[in-house]
Amino acid sequence: MSLEEEIITWAAGRPTWQQQAVYRITTGGPEQSPAAIATELAAGNEPSAQPLTPADLPGSGASGVCVRLRSVTPLAHVNALLDGQCLTLSPTGITVVYGDNASGKSGYARMLKQVVHARVRGEVLTDVFEDRKGDQPSALIGYDLDGTEEKDTWPEESNPALRQIGFYDDACGEAYITHDTAVSYRPSTLVLFDRLIELCDAVKAELDSLLSDNTQAKVVLPAAPEGTAIATFLAGLTGTTKPQAIDDALTVPADVDEKITALADEEARLRATDPSKERTRLTDLATKLATVRAHLASLHAKLSDEVNEKLVEAQQKAADHRAAANLASSTSFDGEPLTGVGSETWRAMWDAARRYSEAEAYEGRDFPATEARDRCVLCQQALSGEAGDRLHRFHQFMADDTEKLATESQRAFETLVATVRTVQPEPTTVAVALATVETSDGDLAEKCRDTIGAFKVRQDALLRLYAGEEVEVPVVPDSPVAALQTASESATAAAATINDAEFRQTVGELAAKRAEMEGRRNAGAARDDITREVARLAERRKIEEAKKQTDTSGITRKSTELARDHVTAVILDRFTRESHDLKLERVTLDHPGGKKGQLMQRPTLLAAKQDAQIDAVLSEGEQTALGLAGFLTEAYFDETKSGIVLDDPVTSLDHIRRSHVASRLCDFARDRQVTVFTHDLTFVGDIRKAAEEAGVLFTERAVERHGDGSIGMCRDQHPWKAKDAKARLAQLGVDLNRIKKKKTGWDTATYEREVADWAGSLSETWELIVDMDIVNQVVDKGTSEVRPKMFRVLAQVTEDDDKEFQASYDRCSKWLRRHRKSTEVNYVAPDVDEMEAELTLVRTWHDRVRKYATT
Repeated sequence: MSLEEEIITWAAGRPTWQQQAVYRITTGGPEQSPAAIATELAAGNEPSAQPLTPADLPGSGASGVCVRLRSVTPLAHVNALLDGQCLTLSPTGITVVYGDNASGKSGYARMLKQVVHARVRGEVLTDVFEDRKGDQPSALIGYDLDGTEEKDTWPEESNPALRQIGFYDDACGEAYITHDTAVSYRPSTLVLFDRLIELCDAVKAELDSLLSDNTQAKVVLPAAPEGTAIATFLAGLTGTTKPQAIDDALTVPADVDEKITALADEEARLRATDPSKERTRLTDLATKLATVRAHLASLHAKLSDEVNEKLVEAQQKAADHRAAANLASSTSFDGEPLTGVGSETWRAMWDAARRYSEAEAYEGRDFPATEARDRCVLCQQALSGEAGDRLHRFHQFMADDTEKLATESQRAFETLVATVRTVQPEPTTVAVALATVETSDGDLAEKCRDTIGAFKVRQDALLRLYAGEEVEVPVVPDSPVAALQTASESATAAAATINDAEFRQTVGELAAKRAEMEGRRNAGAARDDITREVARLAERRKIEEAKKQTDTSGITRKSTELARDHVTAVILDRFTRESHDLKLERVTLDHPGGKKGQLMQRPTLLAAKQDAQIDAVLSEGEQTALGLAGFLTEAYFDETKSGIVLDDPVTSLDHIRRSHVASRLCDFARDRQVTVFTHDLTFVGDIRKAAEEAGVLFTERAVERHGDGSIGMCRDQHPWKAKDAKARLAQLGVDLNRIKKKKTGWDTATYEREVADWAGSLSETWELIVDMDIVNQVVDKGTSEVRPKMFRVLAQVTEDDDKEFQASYDRCSKWLRRHRKSTEVNYVAPDVDEMEAELTLVRTWHDRVRKYATT
């Protein structure tokens, strides 16, 4: 089965909302927001299925852009680098940034490492030799996005697109070897799995938010005696609890209060006549203490500041809506004969007239009745046309949304007020319980009564406040709940020491019956709260069921499976090529699994007979080569052709591997930006040579140490020691032009000094040409490799070549300051025409001799 067929088959089995999402992702259609999806799922709404076709899948391609660096400018406090220096980079070809040790080169690399993709980042420090506490490093990063120039100030700004650029150094290479890493290459069709996982995570976050809101809306139910059936019922409420079950649980006899009193009296009689009077007393005391404690906790919950705030808010809302309705009525009926239409007294009159009309005067007919021969229900006179129209306008006003909203807001406020009004500060059971508590602890009972009295005062003040009076509401009183709990536990523990099983059973059954009846009676008063809690739980159940549909494990599993089946072979082939070219044997890639849709990988030993870590087996140079092989494999599969950056990549590598790395980097530079930071002169020469052979642009950059000891000076040219013969000859031409322009302003001594310095550089260039283009062709001094086939270079050097070299080298030597000029000869420095002729001779000689290696 093809990759596309597998995706289509898999998608058909996903929840329908995910099918819709996959279809939008692959076809580029408008995507629904995570919040909207979460809302629909929480409501139990599922969209219709949306099957995929093979034609839909190409729309899921990667959307990456080509990113290339332009410049790095330290703004402040980056290591010890000079602020304001700008290291520019060529967006094409290969840029080699050369810097000696301690020149500041690595500081620039560390900055780039922070903004691009690196397996190990590290930290950019300030100058550790200065007191920089509190200072933050900052830099300006210039880059191209698909050819458009951009700039970010790091660390405040960092475009995520910069992560498309790859970075390599020793630490990144080590991480590649010793840690599981995500496979960077994937067929573009598999990108839809990444986006679907992102969407699922976002929808899950929205559902978590809905769950949090649902938790905040939890209804506080009345406390029920522990162990009773009503307590079990309340604790076991779910979103599927039926109304009939609620009715059955809250059913009590009509004379419930009398029965509770009778049960309490019987319980008291049994306790008084029982031989184990003390145990009975203690048990009863514990129960009463618990009752009072639960009641005080209930009062605190029902008359709290939070309840008051809700009532004040509802009252204000009702007032605002009523004001809006009154304004509407005053505007609509300002032309009526009488004023006050829409006022509270007018509405009371209207409601009375409506009830009289519908119940008696015009039973069975809609109010107002304004047909022919109908009479006004208030004055009972015949209705004129104008009067009928007026009644209809009044009726339309009362049915208007503004009036409805005002009425509903008032009812909502009155419902909340009724909740406060129905609170019983001291019900019978609590009074009985307090009487028992008083026999044991008079002070505690007095505190409880004071607290109940304070709650009564607070309740009365709240009700007067809601009735419109200006009254100061007392604060919520301190409640002796903790003391009641401690006393109850002490009484229970004391009673437990008395062993009378039969009496305990009898009294327990009686107490349980009374407690059950009290619990049902109290719960019945909170029927509306119970109904609202069931609705909340039903809503929560839907949200939790919806959340199950956001689990990404199945998506990750399928993505990993498809990546393993369709990607592993491609990656392994490329890794094998890269590692083989770097002279690594018996190394392969292992794939330990996936995470969030990403296939993981790690290098491992091939056909090893013992279990050993790869970094414990390979040499330091082999580990460097292996890290490079992994990095180059990743870079190869970057379809955006974004830049890559390497910091001293050939540390510990032998000459063969160094040469290959130089060539491989120049291969990459054919179609993307390559930037190399190095202090290795030999490696610079290898890259320069490889770039010339590959026909790619070679750009010189240097980071140097300033004469005053400061570091991070940026130059657009390599220092003299890092240049090859061709680059040196070009520089000599630039320097000669400078001498031409400025010599008229120099005295003889200055001119002779400039000529001597120029001649010394030309002499050094002669030596470099002979060394690199003749001698080194036969014996590579860096590797001690003898190349017999290149012996032909020596054979092709003619006598004329030798004469030209000897004569030119001799002239250069005479122009140098290192030779004492004979007083008899009367030395005169050569003019610029002679120098230009000498430079042309060296260039011609160099071009001719270089060809000997290829003929």
